[in-house]
Amino acid sequence: MIARFTRIMLALQIIAVAGLAGLLLKINWINQPVLAVAASTVLLTLPRAAIVFNNFFLSSALRQPLQNGALPSLMASSRLMLAEFYASTLCWIWLLPFATFRSRMQTRDTGLPILLIHGYGANSGYWHHSSKLLARARISHQAIELEPILSSIDDYAALIHLAVEALCEESRAEQVIILAHSMGGLAARAYLKEHGSNRMAKLITLGTPHFGSTLANFAMGVNATQMQRAAPEWLTALAQSETPALRAHFISIYSRHDNIVAPQESAHLPGASNIEFDLIGHVALGFDARILERVMQEITAARQNKS
Repeated sequence: MIARFTRIMLALQIIAVAGLAGLLLKINWINQPVLAVAASTVLLTLPRAAIVFNNFFLSSALRQPLQNGALPSLMASSRLMLAEFYASTLCWIWLLPFATFRSRMQTRDTGLPILLIHGYGANSGYWHHSSKLLARARISHQAIELEPILSSIDDYAALIHLAVEALCEESRAEQVIILAHSMGGLAARAYLKEHGSNRMAKLITLGTPHFGSTLANFAMGVNATQMQRAAPEWLTALAQSETPALRAHFISIYSRHDNIVAPQESAHLPGASNIEFDLIGHVALGFDARILERVMQEITAARQNKS
């Protein structure tokens, strides 16, 4: 559904760019067609840039200190926001509409397979970069689509259960490693609450708002309501269902400068292995080389421990 929606919106944007470029040429503000298209593209990109940059201010991400206690420099903050804008734009114009996938199995892989779970408003295309690394390492992996997109997070537990069972059957493995971004981490925890942890060797979350986010107040859907910090009943019940032994199998990777998870320490999950990074935006967590390297290290370690 997200793929279809983003394709439609992308087509409408192309039409809008063409129309605006034609208008600029007609009124002689610009007399070169290429320049008119370029100017129109920039103008129509500004609203997305404004939303991305505004999230950094709403989440107070730019006021968060680095791990060494210093505040980010103006240059570092600018790079942070531009990298997040790039990742968001790449998702919008290419990955979500055109790069979705279901299964990428490796015939000679005998280790634990990986189940990839995207976050709110995304789809399996988000995992394009991670999938390339996993394929290069000859690791079997599958991705799931969390739909309906505005449904309760609890509803996704059944979908994840079916995906886990199918992945175990196809790979002939007893357990899987789950890699989840943002809301996907909460969906994975809801799956464990409902179906138990026998099939889960490790859960790795990227930028998951384990204790909610104030920015969820601005989103739509039952799932967004469940992620609100102002009404934490669902999150509290989820946390109460987990034992210290279960949490010991969780790894929470997050950024101190996340522009969606606010406050940023909401991604810190007691009892889990918590790994902090500096100066990475929320969407960019799935693209940053430092994050991808650490994720591959954790996946490799988990697979070796089960070999």
